[in-house]
Amino acid sequence: MRRPPGVETILVVDDGEVNRELLRTLLEGEYRVLEAADGEEALRLATEHSIDLVLLDVRMPGMDGLDVTRKLRALRSAELLPILLLTSLSATDERLRGFEAGADDFLTKPVDVHELRMRVRAFLRARRLYREREALLAEAQQLHLMKDEFVALLVHDLRNPLGALSAWLEMLRIQGVTPDAREALDGASTAALRVRELVDDLLQARLLEDGAVQATLAAEPIQTVARAAAETVRGLAAESGIALRLDLPDDPLVVSHDRALVQRALENVLTNAIRYTPRGAGVTFRVAREREDVLLEIADEGPGIPEEERPLLFSKYGSSSLRQPGARRGHGLGLFFVGLVMEAHHGVVRAFNGEHRGTRVVLSLPLEPSEAIA
Repeated sequence: MRRPPGVETILVVDDGEVNRELLRTLLEGEYRVLEAADGEEALRLATEHSIDLVLLDVRMPGMDGLDVTRKLRALRSAELLPILLLTSLSATDERLRGFEAGADDFLTKPVDVHELRMRVRAFLRARRLYREREALLAEAQQLHLMKDEFVALLVHDLRNPLGALSAWLEMLRIQGVTPDAREALDGASTAALRVRELVDDLLQARLLEDGAVQATLAAEPIQTVARAAAETVRGLAAESGIALRLDLPDDPLVVSHDRALVQRALENVLTNAIRYTPRGAGVTFRVAREREDVLLEIADEGPGIPEEERPLLFSKYGSSSLRQPGARRGHGLGLFFVGLVMEAHHGVVRAFNGEHRGTRVVLSLPLEPSEAIA
């Protein structure tokens, strides 16, 4: 049954008719008041009506106030329903058992009029704020869902034309063009590739976040995927005038990992390090063992990350405000993807600033148990 809009409903539960009449007289000018003479009737009314607050006598024949409190909590567990128990001044044990049953507060009999109104208003205000917050959260979740659906549609619709664009650009290069045209084609190809990387990051991050992509683990030396990731970005490093140094241990460090996901994560970190490193400086990629883990450390010689931005570095759409002049700013999904990959592998990724400058990003993956014991 619906109640009049804007009018809050109070359920008064007391086996004494005089007590119910007194409470109704004090409250009904401002609120809608429902009455129950016993626990069974109270539970029925709570099922049939939207109740905002309950005033409940503790000592009733049959089902007492504590039992009713427990059943109300079970019945309305998903919402904040204030329950105020009515008890005598000396019933300390009832108060303790009442809190254990789920009561929010007590009013002492005989009820003080001013205290009653003050407590009722305070608890109803808290309930209104709670419901407003729940409504805002529901709206935010709906907007988040709509955004995710839009991103999924955008990614799906962009991938095919981007692939076709890259293919046509490559065909023009093969057919032979003037040097000036070739330079323009190179720039267009690079831009198309960058957009394709963004689209792929969007797709992979969304699938990982939704649990739609599961890591396919295979126990292999981590050096293999580390070397492949370094080779992938070596051309970018050379073009940017960056020395890429790879430091791998001789002994194989076997880790259960999804080679494609981990390689993509490493490429994202390496690309980010190259982007933030000034021309003529270097990026060091080091793989080492630390107790039962493998550390993949990528250190750049850039400006470092502002301390207030480090906690957000691997969050969705997070990126650093610092970058080298002329460098392309990241879109914030590459490092978010890295965090998701580490989570899928029960690993950890952290970022540290160097003592003077530069940033170290350390990815930690657990060694295979047999390797960890060795």
